[in-house]
Amino acid sequence: MVEYTLKNKTMAKYFHELTLEEMLKQHDYTYMYSDDSRWYNSGRQQRETINAKIEELGGWSDEFVKLHNKYCPKPMQISEEWLENYLLKQ
Repeated sequence: MVEYTLKNKTMAKYFHELTLEEMLKQHDYTYMYSDDSRWYNSGRQQRETINAKIEELGGWSDEFVKLHNKYCPKPMQISEEWLENYLLKQ
């Protein structure tokens, strides 16, 4: 959950309410390495929410890949080859 302040009032904003960029910025890209199942499940759920948001916006595009790679650790970034293969399957 992310908190935003609006004129001395704090409002909670849940992950699914964030913009795509906010989701990508807040996401724990290393969740799959966690020994704690709560962190793993939370990260997996975030990943599913991000994928659903991307599909809602028309699917993966060059713009979304660049945005993803902006916040994702380098070893986990999406390659141009992956995007080409994804677009071929559409």
